[in-house]
Amino acid sequence: MKTWKKFLSLGLASLMTMSTVACGSTSGKSNKSSKDSGGKTEVTFWNSFTGADGDMLVSLVDKYNKENKDGVKVKMDISTDLDSQLSSAFAAGTGPTLLLSSSTYRFTYGKYLQDISDIFDKTGLDKSDFISSYLDYCSDGDKLYFVPFQLVGYYMYWNKDLFKEAGLDPEKGPATWDEWKQDAEKITNKSKNIYGSGISYGYNYQIAHIMQRFGGLAVTKDSNKWKANFAENEGYKKFLKMYSDMVKNGDNPQEKETDPMMTAGQIGMTVGGPWVTAGLDKAGVNYGIGQIPTGDAGEMNSCEVLGFSVTKNASDKQKEAAYKFIKWWNTADKNGDSPALQWSLKNGYPAYMTSVMNNAQYQENKKLQAMTPANADAPTDFICDSSFEGINGILSDVIPPMINSVAFDQSSIDDALKTAQNSADGIVAKYNK
Repeated sequence: MKTWKKFLSLGLASLMTMSTVACGSTSGKSNKSSKDSGGKTEVTFWNSFTGADGDMLVSLVDKYNKENKDGVKVKMDISTDLDSQLSSAFAAGTGPTLLLSSSTYRFTYGKYLQDISDIFDKTGLDKSDFISSYLDYCSDGDKLYFVPFQLVGYYMYWNKDLFKEAGLDPEKGPATWDEWKQDAEKITNKSKNIYGSGISYGYNYQIAHIMQRFGGLAVTKDSNKWKANFAENEGYKKFLKMYSDMVKNGDNPQEKETDPMMTAGQIGMTVGGPWVTAGLDKAGVNYGIGQIPTGDAGEMNSCEVLGFSVTKNASDKQKEAAYKFIKWWNTADKNGDSPALQWSLKNGYPAYMTSVMNNAQYQENKKLQAMTPANADAPTDFICDSSFEGINGILSDVIPPMINSVAFDQSSIDDALKTAQNSADGIVAKYNK
């Protein structure tokens, strides 16, 4: 799957490489008929997973098609440009039965998605087994539009060898942002081009995950109206001051891309998604993983939830068939194994179900344990209230100019926040009409 780093253009990124797969066509077409060549109910399943995780998805769908006794055949289509494919199909009155995407697609394509709140009653899946905060992220009021499939969170990574060289405990990353700043100063070695901290002015998702730890959400609801929270936000001021100080002191590079520097062993600490591990493993970096330090805003578990949804293109029979596939994905066999568990173990994404978290194989996986929050029910909202449809604008039009102006000393922190507030107010106003 394409790196979800800069990611999720909320529609959030289209996930990516059009390929014809063994278990389905790439026609981009679907119809209301539930007949299939074998007399089975056909579920057309669209997503944009490629690479190793795409191969795994193909394999699992093939397994279901060969082994299920549900009378269902899943016909999968993987696309490089899911947004365009969906837009064209929905406009033409066609489209998939089953969709796998960011749950924020409910903002863009909500009128084409069915409320699937009855899936637990219809299938016997245990709703209480799903972490409630992730289900909330996939919902709008009492309507559920997605069943979780994958969590895209951000985590703290540190270079154990650089920690040891600096006299720090290599098995323990900083627990607070004050410790982060102090550790960064100790790790920095200008003669070796090594920086203690790897926060990038060009990485708006990284910035957002960090700054909300300091000052909370950038957009919240107040008296049933959306409200932007940049100007006079003491937490945001504190974050920008810390970042500015580290750049000026030479403890954080003034670079747009810091992940390659982390992989090259030039960065002591950074924040990124699960995909960071692949580069570090390949480069042979000795690293640790942990939760992003908390800040003044308190405990949180900010993440993006990808999930299964059923479109209004599906007949009642196809909807029932799609439910059976989703149930299969999330149901353990007699050995405690399930596709959901295997997806976490092989692709390195933390679980969204308590039963998977409690599985022995999951418990023995150190990376997954480090990525699994102590309190999975902590708020999952990412930078904005999860119901705010204008999050894209905040991420692309507000945060980058703000952090850039501070990184390059173009304006004071107060002025940067005032400018951000004005920009955010303009975005928020569109959704308060």
